[in-house]
Amino acid sequence: MKKLLLSILVLVAADSFAQQDPQFTQNMFNKLSVNPGFAGVSNAYCATLISRQQWLGFEGRPQTNLFSLDAKIRPFDRFNSGVGLTVWQDELGFEKTINAKLAYAYHKNIGNGLLSVGLEGGIYNKSVDGDWITAGSNGLGDGTEDPFIPNSAVSNLTFDLGFGVYYATQDYYVGISSTHLTAPTISASAENSSLDYSLARHFYVMGGYNINFSGPFVLKPSLFIKSDVSSTQIDVNVNLEYNELVWGGLSYRYEDAIAVLAGVNVPWFEGLKVGVSYDYNLSLLNDYNNGSLEFMVGYCYPIKNPLKVQRYKSVRFL
Repeated sequence: MKKLLLSILVLVAADSFAQQDPQFTQNMFNKLSVNPGFAGVSNAYCATLISRQQWLGFEGRPQTNLFSLDAKIRPFDRFNSGVGLTVWQDELGFEKTINAKLAYAYHKNIGNGLLSVGLEGGIYNKSVDGDWITAGSNGLGDGTEDPFIPNSAVSNLTFDLGFGVYYATQDYYVGISSTHLTAPTISASAENSSLDYSLARHFYVMGGYNINFSGPFVLKPSLFIKSDVSSTQIDVNVNLEYNELVWGGLSYRYEDAIAVLAGVNVPWFEGLKVGVSYDYNLSLLNDYNNGSLEFMVGYCYPIKNPLKVQRYKSVRFL
């Protein structure tokens, strides 16, 4: 019965938000995974780890873990650019997904900010657990196999490609990007089972602004939009930061959830920040779960550019 209910919930969620990329609430700290143009923009060696437990209290709930790493590679070469690595793993009931990709971004100073254009490539793996017992073709769980749901373990991978543009100044940032550019299809077969999974192109728009008050407070509103054309998801967020030390805020995901966020820049470990968020569902899924919990840990080590040696030649001293 629980597996039948999981099937119903998955269908309800898919009807509301059909996107295939994992969902995060702390999107302001997770830009690289959806926009390769962000690679190296921070002028530091940065690592981020995010773990999300969605729909708490429900068996087979979505569970997502993400790790990203990026750095500016100048002055080690003649190009002003950055590189990045993103690996995320997502599990929903009997279905598991792993995406690993490398990003390269070229940087160009324009006006008071930095324009970055990035490209990423990697692998996208989809697998179905063979221990899954299908719910029955009549929807009553009578044991009749559903031919549209794989009932033995299948797995395969495909090449994945993404592109992004990101522009940032000291006060604001804006980005536009797309994942799964080639819209690949993953096909696999095993005994009494087959898998045909098509990836849709996803499009992202992000933006944020820092509003400085006369004092230690900075208001940081941001917007995050995700779409696969057939459906669109919009996140509106406002964080208030105090003295570059702690922050707290609210986030609203259109027709889905409202979230509370909090975090701290660890004072005794420069460059380390820790954040947490809790989502309360506003959709039909609210009756079947206890919300979603997400943890974030990030660390950035600034890159120090070497001082240029100044030389002066005089005709008097050769």
